[in-house]
Amino acid sequence: MSLSKEQVLDRLRQVKGPDLKGNIVDLGMVSEILLKDGRVSFSITVPAERAAELDPMRRAAEKVVKDMAGVDSVIAVLTAERPSAARSGGNGAAARAGQAPESSRVQQARAKSGGGQPPQPAPAQAATAPGGRRQMQQIAGIKHMIAVASGKGGVGKSTTAVNLALAFQAIGLKAGILDADIYGPSQPRLLGLSGRPQVVRGNTLRPMEAYGLKAMSMGFLVDEGTPIIWRGPMVVSALTQMLRDVDWGELDTLVIDMPPGTGDVQLTMAQQVPLSGAIIVSTPQDLALIDARKGLNMFRKVDVPVLGIVENMSFFVCPKCGERSDIFGHGGARLEAEKLGIPFLGGVPLDMEIRLTSDDGRPIVATSPNGAHAQIYRDIATKAWAELKGSSESRIQPPTLAISPDKGELQVAFPGQAAFTLSAEMLRVMSPSAEVQGHSPDQRVTVGRKRNVKIKELRPVGNYAVRIVFDDGHDTGLYAWSYLQTLDREREKRWAEYLSALAVKGLSRG
Repeated sequence: MSLSKEQVLDRLRQVKGPDLKGNIVDLGMVSEILLKDGRVSFSITVPAERAAELDPMRRAAEKVVKDMAGVDSVIAVLTAERPSAARSGGNGAAARAGQAPESSRVQQARAKSGGGQPPQPAPAQAATAPGGRRQMQQIAGIKHMIAVASGKGGVGKSTTAVNLALAFQAIGLKAGILDADIYGPSQPRLLGLSGRPQVVRGNTLRPMEAYGLKAMSMGFLVDEGTPIIWRGPMVVSALTQMLRDVDWGELDTLVIDMPPGTGDVQLTMAQQVPLSGAIIVSTPQDLALIDARKGLNMFRKVDVPVLGIVENMSFFVCPKCGERSDIFGHGGARLEAEKLGIPFLGGVPLDMEIRLTSDDGRPIVATSPNGAHAQIYRDIATKAWAELKGSSESRIQPPTLAISPDKGELQVAFPGQAAFTLSAEMLRVMSPSAEVQGHSPDQRVTVGRKRNVKIKELRPVGNYAVRIVFDDGHDTGLYAWSYLQTLDREREKRWAEYLSALAVKGLSRG
Protein backbone atom coordinates (compact mmCIF):
# COMPACT_ATOMS: atom_id res chain seq x y z
CA MET A 1 0.00 0.00 0.00
CA SER A 2 1.47 3.32 -1.07
CA LEU A 3 1.90 6.19 1.35
CA SER A 4 -0.71 8.96 1.18
CA LYS A 5 -0.75 12.60 2.26
CA GLU A 6 -3.59 11.82 4.67
CA GLN A 7 -1.41 9.25 6.43
CA VAL A 8 1.39 11.79 6.74
CA LEU A 9 -1.02 14.38 8.15
CA ASP A 10 -2.39 11.89 10.66
CA ARG A 11 1.10 11.13 11.88
CA LEU A 12 2.02 14.84 12.09
CA ARG A 13 -0.92 15.39 14.45
CA GLN A 14 1.34 13.85 17.09
CA VAL A 15 3.54 16.97 16.98
CA LYS A 16 2.53 19.77 19.36
CA GLY A 17 2.35 23.31 18.03
CA PRO A 18 4.31 26.28 19.40
CA ASP A 19 4.11 26.51 23.22
CA LEU A 20 2.41 23.07 23.23
CA LYS A 21 -0.85 24.55 21.91
CA GLY A 22 -2.79 22.07 19.75
CA ASN A 23 -0.92 20.19 17.02
CA ILE A 24 0.76 21.50 13.90
CA VAL A 25 -1.82 19.99 11.52
CA ASP A 26 -4.98 21.26 13.22
CA LEU A 27 -3.29 24.65 13.65
CA GLY A 28 -3.00 24.81 9.87
CA MET A 29 0.79 24.98 9.93
CA VAL A 30 1.54 22.08 7.52
CA SER A 31 1.48 22.50 3.76
CA GLU A 32 3.23 21.63 0.47
CA ILE A 33 3.44 17.86 1.13
CA LEU A 34 5.37 16.03 -1.60
CA LEU A 35 5.71 12.23 -1.79
CA LYS A 36 7.96 10.16 -4.03
CA ASP A 37 9.38 6.64 -3.65
CA GLY A 38 9.56 6.73 0.12
CA ARG A 39 10.77 10.34 0.25
CA VAL A 40 8.57 12.91 1.99
CA SER A 41 8.91 16.69 2.12
CA PHE A 42 6.61 19.31 3.62
CA SER A 43 6.66 22.84 5.06
CA ILE A 44 5.70 24.16 8.49
CA THR A 45 4.59 27.78 8.74
CA VAL A 46 5.94 29.59 11.82
CA PRO A 47 6.40 33.21 12.94
CA ALA A 48 9.59 34.53 11.35
CA GLU A 49 11.24 35.58 14.61
CA ARG A 50 10.75 32.11 16.11
CA ALA A 51 12.32 30.10 13.30
CA ALA A 52 15.51 29.26 15.23
CA GLU A 53 13.62 28.57 18.46
CA LEU A 54 11.12 26.25 16.77
CA ASP A 55 13.64 24.13 14.87
CA PRO A 56 13.24 21.31 17.46
CA MET A 57 9.56 21.19 16.47
CA ARG A 58 10.65 20.77 12.83
CA ARG A 59 13.00 17.95 13.81
CA ALA A 60 10.23 16.28 15.82
CA ALA A 61 7.97 16.42 12.76
CA GLU A 62 10.70 14.85 10.63
CA LYS A 63 11.18 12.07 13.17
CA VAL A 64 7.53 11.03 13.46
CA VAL A 65 7.21 10.83 9.69
CA LYS A 66 10.58 9.08 9.31
CA ASP A 67 9.32 6.35 11.67
CA MET A 68 6.41 5.55 9.33
CA ALA A 69 6.52 2.32 7.35
CA GLY A 70 7.64 2.90 3.78
CA VAL A 71 9.41 6.21 4.49
CA ASP A 72 13.12 6.35 3.65
CA SER A 73 13.89 10.06 4.07
CA VAL A 74 12.15 13.26 5.16
CA ILE A 75 12.79 16.94 4.54
CA ALA A 76 10.73 19.36 6.64
CA VAL A 77 11.31 23.07 6.07
CA LEU A 78 10.24 26.05 8.16
CA THR A 79 8.68 28.95 6.30
CA ALA A 80 7.14 32.20 7.47
CA GLU A 81 4.53 34.60 6.15
CA ARG A 82 4.94 38.21 7.18
CA PRO A 83 1.87 40.20 6.03
CA SER A 84 2.18 43.97 5.91
CA ALA A 85 0.40 46.05 8.55
CA ALA A 86 -2.09 47.17 5.94
CA ARG A 87 -3.43 43.65 5.53
CA SER A 88 -2.67 42.13 8.91
CA GLY A 89 -6.07 42.99 10.38
CA GLY A 90 -6.20 42.17 14.06
CA ASN A 91 -2.46 41.59 14.11
CA GLY A 92 -1.68 45.22 13.37
CA ALA A 93 -0.79 46.04 16.96
CA ALA A 94 1.41 42.97 17.20
CA ALA A 95 3.17 43.95 13.99
CA ARG A 96 3.82 47.43 15.31
CA ALA A 97 5.21 45.90 18.47
CA GLY A 98 7.75 43.95 16.41
CA GLN A 99 5.95 40.59 16.35
CA ALA A 100 5.69 38.75 13.04
CA PRO A 101 2.00 38.30 12.17
CA GLU A 102 0.93 34.73 11.61
CA SER A 103 -0.67 33.57 8.39
CA SER A 104 -4.46 33.78 8.21
CA ARG A 105 -4.86 30.01 8.21
CA VAL A 106 -2.81 29.70 11.41
CA GLN A 107 -4.88 32.47 13.05
CA GLN A 108 -8.16 30.76 12.09
CA ALA A 109 -7.02 27.33 13.23
CA ARG A 110 -5.76 28.75 16.51
CA ALA A 111 -9.12 30.39 17.16
CA LYS A 112 -10.95 27.10 16.45
CA SER A 113 -8.70 25.10 18.74
CA GLY A 114 -8.90 27.63 21.58
CA GLY A 115 -5.18 28.12 21.44
CA GLY A 116 -5.43 31.61 22.89
CA GLN A 117 -3.06 34.39 22.02
CA PRO A 118 -0.29 33.69 19.53
CA PRO A 119 3.06 33.00 21.18
CA GLN A 120 5.45 35.87 21.72
CA PRO A 121 8.49 35.75 19.48
CA ALA A 122 11.90 35.02 20.83
CA PRO A 123 14.34 37.93 20.86
CA ALA A 124 15.92 38.57 17.48
CA GLN A 125 19.33 38.19 19.05
CA ALA A 126 18.68 34.45 19.53
CA ALA A 127 19.91 33.77 16.00
CA THR A 128 23.08 35.78 16.40
CA ALA A 129 26.48 35.06 17.83
CA PRO A 130 28.09 36.99 20.69
CA GLY A 131 28.97 40.45 19.50
CA GLY A 132 25.86 40.74 17.33
CA ARG A 133 26.87 38.98 14.14
CA ARG A 134 24.80 36.28 12.49
CA GLN A 135 26.06 32.73 12.77
CA MET A 136 26.84 31.45 9.29
CA GLN A 137 26.20 27.74 9.07
CA GLN A 138 29.53 26.03 8.45
CA ILE A 139 29.23 22.62 6.82
CA ALA A 140 31.49 19.98 8.30
CA GLY A 141 34.14 18.77 5.88
CA ILE A 142 33.62 21.44 3.21
CA LYS A 143 36.47 23.94 2.98
CA HIS A 144 35.06 26.27 0.31
CA MET A 145 31.70 26.83 -1.37
CA ILE A 146 31.65 28.50 -4.78
CA ALA A 147 28.41 29.79 -6.30
CA VAL A 148 28.04 29.62 -10.08
CA ALA A 149 25.41 32.20 -10.99
CA SER A 150 23.88 34.15 -13.83
CA GLY A 151 21.62 37.18 -13.98
CA LYS A 152 19.23 35.33 -16.30
CA GLY A 153 18.43 31.85 -17.55
CA GLY A 154 19.49 30.32 -20.83
CA VAL A 155 23.19 31.16 -20.71
CA GLY A 156 24.43 27.63 -19.95
CA LYS A 157 25.04 28.16 -16.25
CA SER A 158 24.30 24.58 -15.17
CA THR A 159 26.45 23.06 -17.91
CA THR A 160 29.25 25.40 -16.92
CA ALA A 161 28.78 24.55 -13.22
CA VAL A 162 29.04 20.78 -13.65
CA ASN A 163 32.05 20.98 -15.96
CA LEU A 164 33.75 23.40 -13.58
CA ALA A 165 33.15 21.02 -10.66
CA LEU A 166 34.69 18.20 -12.70
CA ALA A 167 37.54 20.53 -13.72
CA PHE A 168 38.27 21.30 -10.05
CA GLN A 169 38.45 17.56 -9.56
CA ALA A 170 40.73 17.22 -12.58
CA ILE A 171 43.26 19.70 -11.13
CA GLY A 172 43.56 17.64 -7.96
CA LEU A 173 40.80 18.96 -5.69
CA LYS A 174 38.08 17.01 -3.92
CA ALA A 175 34.87 18.49 -5.36
CA GLY A 176 31.11 18.15 -5.19
CA ILE A 177 28.10 19.95 -6.64
CA LEU A 178 24.83 21.11 -5.10
CA ASP A 179 21.97 21.83 -7.48
CA ALA A 180 20.37 24.89 -5.84
CA ASP A 181 17.91 25.48 -8.69
CA ILE A 182 14.91 24.05 -6.83
CA TYR A 183 12.42 25.05 -9.51
CA GLY A 184 14.36 23.60 -12.43
CA PRO A 185 17.05 21.15 -11.27
CA SER A 186 19.42 20.20 -14.09
CA GLN A 187 22.26 18.28 -12.48
CA PRO A 188 20.56 14.82 -12.44
CA ARG A 189 20.21 15.01 -16.22
CA LEU A 190 23.66 16.54 -16.79
CA LEU A 191 25.37 13.85 -14.68
CA GLY A 192 23.21 11.00 -15.98
CA LEU A 193 22.00 10.20 -12.45
CA SER A 194 18.67 8.71 -11.44
CA GLY A 195 17.28 7.00 -8.40
CA ARG A 196 17.35 8.32 -4.87
CA PRO A 197 20.03 9.01 -2.26
CA GLN A 198 20.54 6.39 0.42
CA VAL A 199 20.02 7.17 4.08
CA VAL A 200 23.31 6.96 5.99
CA ARG A 201 21.99 7.47 9.51
CA GLY A 202 18.94 9.13 10.98
CA ASN A 203 17.86 11.66 8.37
CA THR A 204 21.30 12.13 6.82
CA LEU A 205 21.58 11.26 3.13
CA ARG A 206 24.56 9.98 1.17
CA PRO A 207 25.04 12.17 -1.92
CA MET A 208 24.68 10.61 -5.33
CA GLU A 209 27.91 10.21 -7.28
CA ALA A 210 28.95 10.25 -10.93
CA TYR A 211 32.45 10.43 -12.42
CA GLY A 212 33.79 10.64 -8.86
CA LEU A 213 31.78 13.82 -8.24
CA LYS A 214 29.43 13.94 -5.25
CA ALA A 215 26.07 15.55 -6.09
CA MET A 216 22.79 16.50 -4.44
CA SER A 217 19.69 17.93 -6.10
CA MET A 218 15.99 18.31 -5.44
CA GLY A 219 15.68 16.41 -8.71
CA PHE A 220 16.65 13.26 -6.78
CA LEU A 221 13.79 13.78 -4.33
CA VAL A 222 10.82 14.62 -6.59
CA ASP A 223 9.69 13.46 -10.01
CA GLU A 224 11.18 15.35 -12.94
CA GLY A 225 7.75 16.48 -14.11
CA THR A 226 6.48 17.55 -10.67
CA PRO A 227 6.28 21.36 -10.35
CA ILE A 228 7.59 22.73 -7.06
CA ILE A 229 5.50 25.71 -5.99
CA TRP A 230 7.33 26.96 -2.93
CA ARG A 231 7.81 30.42 -1.51
CA GLY A 232 11.30 31.89 -1.15
CA PRO A 233 11.82 31.04 2.55
CA MET A 234 10.86 27.42 1.90
CA VAL A 235 13.38 27.16 -0.92
CA VAL A 236 16.18 28.57 1.23
CA SER A 237 15.27 26.27 4.10
CA ALA A 238 15.25 23.23 1.82
CA LEU A 239 18.63 24.15 0.37
CA THR A 240 20.09 24.68 3.82
CA GLN A 241 18.89 21.22 4.79
CA MET A 242 20.39 19.70 1.64
CA LEU A 243 23.69 21.15 2.80
CA ARG A 244 23.32 20.17 6.45
CA ASP A 245 21.65 16.76 6.16
CA VAL A 246 24.00 15.32 3.52
CA ASP A 247 27.15 13.37 4.32
CA TRP A 248 29.47 15.24 1.96
CA GLY A 249 32.66 13.89 3.48
CA GLU A 250 35.85 15.91 3.01
CA LEU A 251 35.66 18.38 0.09
CA ASP A 252 38.03 21.13 -0.98
CA THR A 253 35.17 22.83 -2.78
CA LEU A 254 31.43 22.45 -3.24
CA VAL A 255 30.14 24.09 -6.41
CA ILE A 256 26.63 25.50 -5.95
CA ASP A 257 24.60 25.74 -9.15
CA MET A 258 22.51 28.79 -8.23
CA PRO A 259 19.00 29.54 -9.54
CA PRO A 260 19.11 32.08 -12.39
CA GLY A 261 18.32 35.70 -11.60
CA THR A 262 18.86 38.04 -8.65
CA GLY A 263 15.66 37.70 -6.65
CA ASP A 264 14.94 37.04 -2.98
CA VAL A 265 16.00 33.38 -3.10
CA GLN A 266 19.40 34.20 -4.61
CA LEU A 267 20.00 37.10 -2.23
CA THR A 268 19.02 35.09 0.85
CA MET A 269 21.21 32.19 -0.23
CA ALA A 270 24.16 34.54 -0.64
CA GLN A 271 23.49 35.96 2.83
CA GLN A 272 22.95 32.71 4.71
CA VAL A 273 25.35 30.24 3.08
CA PRO A 274 29.06 30.78 3.87
CA LEU A 275 30.19 31.27 0.27
CA SER A 276 33.91 31.66 -0.40
CA GLY A 277 33.31 33.15 -3.82
CA ALA A 278 31.07 33.41 -6.87
CA ILE A 279 31.56 32.89 -10.60
CA ILE A 280 29.30 34.75 -13.04
CA VAL A 281 28.32 33.06 -16.32
CA SER A 282 27.21 35.18 -19.26
CA THR A 283 26.99 35.12 -23.03
CA PRO A 284 28.67 37.88 -25.08
CA GLN A 285 25.64 39.95 -26.11
CA ASP A 286 24.79 43.21 -24.37
CA LEU A 287 21.44 42.06 -22.94
CA ALA A 288 23.03 39.09 -21.18
CA LEU A 289 25.83 41.28 -19.85
CA ILE A 290 23.33 43.70 -18.31
CA ASP A 291 21.87 40.82 -16.30
CA ALA A 292 25.33 39.48 -15.48
CA ARG A 293 26.17 42.89 -14.02
CA LYS A 294 23.15 42.60 -11.71
CA GLY A 295 24.38 39.25 -10.44
CA LEU A 296 27.84 40.69 -9.87
CA ASN A 297 26.45 43.64 -7.90
CA MET A 298 24.30 41.33 -5.77
CA PHE A 299 27.33 39.35 -4.62
CA ARG A 300 29.33 42.51 -4.01
CA LYS A 301 26.59 43.90 -1.80
CA VAL A 302 26.69 40.83 0.42
CA ASP A 303 30.49 40.81 0.51
CA VAL A 304 30.97 37.59 -1.45
CA PRO A 305 34.12 37.86 -3.61
CA VAL A 306 33.41 37.57 -7.33
CA LEU A 307 36.13 35.29 -8.65
CA GLY A 308 35.47 36.26 -12.26
CA ILE A 309 33.27 36.04 -15.34
CA VAL A 310 32.99 33.14 -17.78
CA GLU A 311 31.86 33.93 -21.33
CA ASN A 312 29.81 30.93 -22.46
CA MET A 313 28.89 30.39 -26.15
CA SER A 314 31.80 32.73 -26.85
CA PHE A 315 32.15 31.78 -30.52
CA PHE A 316 31.23 29.03 -32.98
CA VAL A 317 33.55 27.11 -35.31
CA CYS A 318 31.85 25.25 -38.16
CA PRO A 319 32.81 21.56 -37.86
CA LYS A 320 32.71 21.15 -41.67
CA CYS A 321 34.46 24.21 -43.05
CA GLY A 322 36.31 25.47 -39.99
CA GLU A 323 34.96 29.01 -40.36
CA ARG A 324 34.51 30.88 -37.08
CA SER A 325 31.28 32.81 -36.42
CA ASP A 326 30.58 35.10 -33.47
CA ILE A 327 26.88 34.26 -33.28
CA PHE A 328 26.25 36.17 -30.07
CA GLY A 329 29.13 38.59 -30.50
CA HIS A 330 32.50 37.99 -28.89
CA GLY A 331 34.59 39.46 -26.11
CA GLY A 332 31.74 41.27 -24.37
CA ALA A 333 32.31 39.47 -21.08
CA ARG A 334 36.06 40.19 -21.20
CA LEU A 335 35.42 43.90 -21.72
CA GLU A 336 32.80 43.89 -18.96
CA ALA A 337 35.24 42.19 -16.59
CA GLU A 338 37.90 44.80 -17.35
CA LYS A 339 35.39 47.59 -16.85
CA LEU A 340 34.26 46.21 -13.50
CA GLY A 341 37.74 45.33 -12.30
CA ILE A 342 37.23 41.58 -11.93
CA PRO A 343 39.06 38.68 -13.60
CA PHE A 344 38.00 37.27 -16.95
CA LEU A 345 38.25 33.52 -16.40
CA GLY A 346 37.86 32.42 -20.01
CA GLY A 347 35.52 31.82 -22.94
CA VAL A 348 33.77 28.55 -23.76
CA PRO A 349 32.75 28.03 -27.41
CA LEU A 350 29.30 27.16 -28.66
CA ASP A 351 29.97 23.59 -29.72
CA MET A 352 27.81 20.64 -30.69
CA GLU A 353 29.92 18.18 -28.67
CA ILE A 354 29.39 20.11 -25.43
CA ARG A 355 25.65 20.16 -26.06
CA LEU A 356 25.43 16.46 -26.95
CA THR A 357 27.48 15.23 -24.01
CA SER A 358 25.46 17.43 -21.64
CA ASP A 359 22.14 16.10 -22.93
CA ASP A 360 23.41 12.52 -22.64
CA GLY A 361 24.58 12.94 -19.05
CA ARG A 362 28.25 12.67 -20.02
CA PRO A 363 29.91 16.01 -19.16
CA ILE A 364 32.72 16.74 -21.57
CA VAL A 365 35.40 17.29 -18.91
CA ALA A 366 34.84 13.73 -17.66
CA THR A 367 34.23 11.92 -20.93
CA SER A 368 36.77 13.73 -23.16
CA PRO A 369 39.45 14.76 -20.65
CA ASN A 370 42.15 15.16 -23.29
CA GLY A 371 40.05 17.34 -25.59
CA ALA A 372 40.37 21.08 -26.17
CA HIS A 373 37.07 21.86 -24.42
CA ALA A 374 38.04 20.01 -21.25
CA GLN A 375 41.29 21.99 -21.22
CA ILE A 376 39.31 25.25 -21.39
CA TYR A 377 37.30 24.29 -18.32
CA ARG A 378 40.45 23.19 -16.47
CA ASP A 379 42.08 26.55 -17.23
CA ILE A 380 39.00 28.35 -15.91
CA ALA A 381 39.01 26.21 -12.76
CA THR A 382 42.72 26.89 -12.19
CA LYS A 383 42.23 30.66 -12.48
CA ALA A 384 39.14 30.61 -10.26
CA TRP A 385 40.92 28.59 -7.57
CA ALA A 386 43.86 31.01 -7.58
CA GLU A 387 41.44 33.94 -7.20
CA LEU A 388 39.65 32.18 -4.36
CA LYS A 389 42.85 31.59 -2.43
CA GLY A 390 43.81 35.23 -2.88
CA SER A 391 40.40 36.61 -1.87
CA SER A 392 40.26 34.34 1.21
CA GLU A 393 43.46 35.89 2.51
CA SER A 394 42.28 39.49 1.98
CA ARG A 395 38.62 39.19 2.99
CA ILE A 396 37.47 41.28 5.95
CA GLN A 397 36.52 39.11 8.91
CA PRO A 398 33.33 40.06 10.79
CA PRO A 399 33.88 42.30 13.83
CA THR A 400 32.46 42.04 17.32
CA LEU A 401 29.84 44.78 17.77
CA ALA A 402 28.37 46.17 20.97
CA ILE A 403 26.19 49.13 21.91
CA SER A 404 27.55 51.32 24.72
CA PRO A 405 25.51 51.42 27.97
CA ASP A 406 24.14 54.89 27.16
CA LYS A 407 23.33 53.74 23.59
CA GLY A 408 25.26 56.71 22.21
CA GLU A 409 28.14 54.75 20.64
CA LEU A 410 28.83 51.61 18.64
CA GLN A 411 31.87 49.68 19.81
CA VAL A 412 33.66 47.88 16.97
CA ALA A 413 36.45 45.30 17.28
CA PHE A 414 37.85 43.61 14.16
CA PRO A 415 39.98 40.48 14.75
CA GLY A 416 43.64 41.41 15.22
CA GLN A 417 42.97 45.18 15.08
CA ALA A 418 42.59 47.92 17.67
CA ALA A 419 38.97 48.43 18.72
CA PHE A 420 37.28 51.75 17.99
CA THR A 421 33.97 53.50 18.63
CA LEU A 422 31.65 55.47 16.36
CA SER A 423 29.06 57.85 17.76
CA ALA A 424 25.39 57.21 17.13
CA GLU A 425 25.11 60.70 15.68
CA MET A 426 27.90 60.10 13.14
CA LEU A 427 26.46 56.74 12.13
CA ARG A 428 23.00 58.25 11.70
CA VAL A 429 23.94 61.31 9.64
CA MET A 430 26.35 59.25 7.50
CA SER A 431 24.02 56.30 7.01
CA PRO A 432 24.77 54.44 3.75
CA SER A 433 21.02 54.33 2.99
CA ALA A 434 19.61 55.86 -0.18
CA GLU A 435 17.52 58.12 2.07
CA VAL A 436 20.73 59.87 3.17
CA GLN A 437 23.22 59.22 0.37
CA GLY A 438 20.81 59.71 -2.53
CA HIS A 439 21.66 58.13 -5.87
CA SER A 440 24.42 60.62 -6.75
CA PRO A 441 26.60 63.14 -4.85
CA ASP A 442 24.35 66.06 -5.77
CA GLN A 443 21.34 64.23 -4.27
CA ARG A 444 23.03 63.62 -0.90
CA VAL A 445 20.95 64.80 2.05
CA THR A 446 22.45 66.66 5.01
CA VAL A 447 20.69 65.37 8.11
CA GLY A 448 20.53 67.75 11.08
CA ARG A 449 19.31 67.71 14.68
CA LYS A 450 20.69 64.25 15.54
CA ARG A 451 23.02 65.20 18.41
CA ASN A 452 21.02 63.11 20.88
CA VAL A 453 20.06 60.18 18.67
CA LYS A 454 20.54 56.74 20.22
CA ILE A 455 21.18 53.25 18.84
CA LYS A 456 18.16 51.10 19.57
CA GLU A 457 19.11 47.75 18.03
CA LEU A 458 21.63 45.94 15.83
CA ARG A 459 20.30 43.57 13.15
CA PRO A 460 23.04 41.43 11.57
CA VAL A 461 22.78 40.89 7.81
CA GLY A 462 24.61 37.80 6.64
CA ASN A 463 28.37 37.87 7.24
CA TYR A 464 29.02 41.23 5.62
CA ALA A 465 27.04 44.03 7.30
CA VAL A 466 24.81 45.18 10.14
CA ARG A 467 21.55 47.11 9.98
CA ILE A 468 21.40 49.74 12.74
CA VAL A 469 18.03 50.77 14.17
CA PHE A 470 18.01 54.26 15.70
CA ASP A 471 15.50 55.61 18.19
CA ASP A 472 14.25 58.16 15.62
CA GLY A 473 12.93 55.26 13.50
CA HIS A 474 15.68 55.20 10.86
CA ASP A 475 16.76 51.63 10.04
CA THR A 476 17.40 51.38 6.30
CA GLY A 477 21.18 51.63 6.21
CA LEU A 478 23.33 48.51 5.73
CA TYR A 479 26.70 49.21 7.34
CA ALA A 480 29.18 46.90 5.62
CA TRP A 481 32.35 46.03 7.54
CA SER A 482 34.44 47.99 5.05
CA TYR A 483 32.21 51.07 5.53
CA LEU A 484 32.66 50.94 9.31
CA GLN A 485 36.42 50.83 8.77
CA THR A 486 36.21 53.76 6.36
CA LEU A 487 34.24 55.86 8.85
CA ASP A 488 36.90 55.21 11.48
CA ARG A 489 39.79 55.91 9.13
CA GLU A 490 38.28 59.10 7.66
CA ARG A 491 36.30 60.31 10.68
CA GLU A 492 37.98 63.73 10.98
CA LYS A 493 37.64 64.56 7.29
CA ARG A 494 34.06 63.32 7.02
CA TRP A 495 32.97 65.04 10.23
CA ALA A 496 34.47 68.35 9.08
CA GLU A 497 32.63 68.04 5.76
CA TYR A 498 29.40 67.33 7.63
CA LEU A 499 29.74 70.37 9.91
CA SER A 500 30.53 72.53 6.88
CA ALA A 501 27.41 71.28 5.07
CA LEU A 502 25.29 72.05 8.15
CA ALA A 503 26.61 75.63 8.22
CA VAL A 504 26.04 76.19 4.50
CA LYS A 505 22.44 74.94 4.74
CA GLY A 506 21.65 76.74 7.97
CA LEU A 507 21.06 73.54 9.92
CA SER A 508 22.09 72.61 13.45
CA ARG A 509 23.03 69.43 15.27
CA GLY A 510 20.09 70.02 17.63
